[in-house]
Amino acid sequence: MSSTNDGSLSRSRIWKVSLLPTLLIVATLVAASIQASRLFEQSLRPDLRAKAETLAQTVALQFHRAADLGIPVNRLGAADAYLDDAALGHEEIRYIGFASPDGHLLYASRDLKAKPASFFDKVLKAHAIEEARGLARLDGDLDLVHPVVSRGRVIGQLHLGIDATYAEQRLQEIHTDVLITLFVTALVTVEVLMALMGLLVIRPLRLLRRLLELGGAGDFTRQARVRLHDEATRALASAGRLVRGLNRRHAALDERAAPELATLRERFRFGDPKAPAALEEPGTSDLRLPLFVFLFGSELSRSFWPLFVKRLYQPGPYFSESFMVALPMSLWVTAMVVCTPLAGRLLNTRSSRVAMLVGMVPAGLGLFMTGLASSLTELFFWRVVTAGGYGIVTTTALLHVARTSKQSHGARSMGVFVGASTAASVCGTAIGGILADRIGYAATFGVASALVGLAMALVLLLAPDLGPVRGREEGEPRAMAAYLGILKRGRVLLFILLAAMPARLVLTGFLFYLTPLRLHAMGFTEAAIGRLMMGYFIVTVFATPVVSLMADRHGWHRGMMLVGGGLSGLGVLLFASAGGSWPLLAAVLLVGLGQALAATPLLASIPPLFAEECAGFGLDSLLSVFRMIERVGSLVGPLLAAALLGASGFVRSTHVIGVGMLALTAGLAAYLFLRSLPPTTPTPKAP
Repeated sequence: MSSTNDGSLSRSRIWKVSLLPTLLIVATLVAASIQASRLFEQSLRPDLRAKAETLAQTVALQFHRAADLGIPVNRLGAADAYLDDAALGHEEIRYIGFASPDGHLLYASRDLKAKPASFFDKVLKAHAIEEARGLARLDGDLDLVHPVVSRGRVIGQLHLGIDATYAEQRLQEIHTDVLITLFVTALVTVEVLMALMGLLVIRPLRLLRRLLELGGAGDFTRQARVRLHDEATRALASAGRLVRGLNRRHAALDERAAPELATLRERFRFGDPKAPAALEEPGTSDLRLPLFVFLFGSELSRSFWPLFVKRLYQPGPYFSESFMVALPMSLWVTAMVVCTPLAGRLLNTRSSRVAMLVGMVPAGLGLFMTGLASSLTELFFWRVVTAGGYGIVTTTALLHVARTSKQSHGARSMGVFVGASTAASVCGTAIGGILADRIGYAATFGVASALVGLAMALVLLLAPDLGPVRGREEGEPRAMAAYLGILKRGRVLLFILLAAMPARLVLTGFLFYLTPLRLHAMGFTEAAIGRLMMGYFIVTVFATPVVSLMADRHGWHRGMMLVGGGLSGLGVLLFASAGGSWPLLAAVLLVGLGQALAATPLLASIPPLFAEECAGFGLDSLLSVFRMIERVGSLVGPLLAAALLGASGFVRSTHVIGVGMLALTAGLAAYLFLRSLPPTTPTPKAP
């Protein structure tokens, strides 16, 4: 059985074993959520009426006090403004009015004044029908009447308009949050179970198999390090004890009859029983769980980041608000790129575990201090610190996967990083918006920092110390020469500018920068923004494997890139003109589907398109240049969107991005068409 097939079977077993407990956990949570929703629904409407009655009693105190002082209630000054102030901060209260005992409206808040004069007559008629309950139903509103009594006589009636749809809206939001929480719980459960299965079952069994293979080949020099105490590791420990026993017996025989053991040493290799060499079977799942938890914490601020920066902005003479809000996003990319080489140095001199910990320390500290920042200067500084750590961690994870995939399962192992980052983006974006809406920005950053601390503990507990990677420094000068050679190839740069950079511009400029600002301006809360943006990542999660399979099976790489670019541009244009939640969600889903179609087959299309460059500079160098220029797009995206937003407003700036995406996709189609034409052979000159 080949290692690849064995790896596929292991992955299949992990999925099967993870599926049942995940379904059981989700089913239990669904039952608990349904019961909690029913209880909440039963208590919300009575609580709304109780709150309105409490507010009415508080407002009535001032009228009651004026009457006790002998001031006629129909001669109170600034009573309208008092009712306006009383209605502020209560989303469910539409208006407040004060009427005389005979039903003549004396004072009214601003919203009640804006209604036609006949509205209050309808209110009185409605109460005549439902007078006994004190609560009358009108078109879309409930009117609560509260008598104001002074010295035993009624001096007036307070009318409070309650939004009848408020309870339904809150219940709908709560149900949506419950569904999102269930979805995130399922994702987290799968991630944790897959990581634990890999570490507790698959990894010990692989080490055991490797130990037996070495023993079968006569090599008894290595010992597996057992860090846990479950059934699989006990079996591994038993095999290790057998190997240690053989080494001890060999050492004892060697002292007494060394010359006679020469033949034995030709067939078998024994190790030092006091200091055996370590047997390691590095796997891509070693860092999966710590990486997922780390990215989960880092992504918590995704949905509200522009809004958080906007709160700290103070008008100045040099830079606009839109530019200052976009600047931290570009600083993030810059700091991440600058710190990327440090990850390689740490891997070369220490280990992936040390590199992960070194990156997580500034990332966790930066997230915590970002939540406490009181000025943009402090926020920029801590954002750069966080991005530096983020760059080290993510680069280390990628290099670790690349290092282990050489020994195990090749390119499929890269799915560990992609799967962890995508799942973390889905979970972090949704839960971050809900947390910010419920507990505030600072506390949400505190939760993010705590998750990074948990990731550090998981690295210490689960990640093996594989030691440094030697000999990479020798390749660096050659790599730099290859990069410069690739950058001189105009056709490579043109392809990257037409295919890769537009996708990053849409992602960072439109989705991460413009979308939260636009939704907040339309009245969406942080939780609602997170829910809507989560749609992008969900469609990416489900579309990416399907697109990858279809592209590889049918060779549709180029066609999918073009369709994806077109859908992304149309999604951006649809978002600019959408007004309700569902059209906005449809636009975000369209952008996500377009990005999945455009980005997934992109890397696979490079080798056939640039076979000459791959042969001359190497595929790794070509992909490195590709990623570098792609990150330039991530850096420019927010700044470009901010410049467009400041110059022409949201709708026009979004139109420019959408039309620009369509135009660049048309340019990519022309480029691919010209590349598909057969090369022209020069016509021989006539003699």
